[in-house]
Amino acid sequence: MEKTKPTKTKRVRGVNKPRGIRTVKEKATTYRTRGPMPTRALPRSSRWTTTRATDKIIETDHPYIHKVPGVIGGEPVIKGTRISVRDIAEWWRLGLNFEQLFEAYPHLRLAQICDALGYFDDHPDEILAYIAENRIVEVTD
Repeated sequence: MEKTKPTKTKRVRGVNKPRGIRTVKEKATTYRTRGPMPTRALPRSSRWTTTRATDKIIETDHPYIHKVPGVIGGEPVIKGTRISVRDIAEWWRLGLNFEQLFEAYPHLRLAQICDALGYFDDHPDEILAYIAENRIVEVTD
């Protein structure tokens, strides 16, 4: 006759059952929280740093475009990215089509690219000023 090893049981609410199996009514212990989250302090200059620049978002009339003062100098950018409308407009002016823009920015959607071009169409003076401001000048000796 073979000897069988008895299974370990744990008494749970008056029921014997093998260890490691829980009933639906049993729940794991709740974890204690560390307390309330600390509030962030203002720097000595009483201004927010660029890491907290999202507190001062300036919405535009375009759904995918906004301005954040601490991001790319306050230029209009595509929401959730650091891609400025100036970048998209410069590539468009250089002759890139939508397919090439998608290859360059695979994480953007068609609506975001179209909205950036729409913002450029509505505010050409502003975007052309940013383009002129960020122009790279080649220096020769």
